[in-house]
Amino acid sequence: MNWYFEIDGVSQGPISESVLALKVQTGDLPAQTLIWNSSMSEWVAAGTVKPDWLKPIVPPIPVASVPKSSAVRTPTKPLAPSKTEPPVEEKQGFFKKLFGRSKKS
Repeated sequence: MNWYFEIDGVSQGPISESVLALKVQTGDLPAQTLIWNSSMSEWVAAGTVKPDWLKPIVPPIPVASVPKSSAVRTPTKPLAPSKTEPPVEEKQGFFKKLFGRSKKS
């Protein structure tokens, strides 16, 4: 269906409904702009004829790509000593034996 719109008292058109809707949604034509088609008896504001045209076009939000998760590395030894394991005795190193700085109990 062909539509006409009015700018500064001058009729413009014909244009398709999709083009007219786009002009209203992008703000090129205010909602108060008078529009008309052959099925209407009089000129009416675009916002009252098609209120859904007043919804602004919102571009889709880009979705960030999620990196692939790498395999979770599990430790081969426990992080804390277990209660069942005996405590590890500290061995005296070469220099401690040589210079006699080891702690003796």
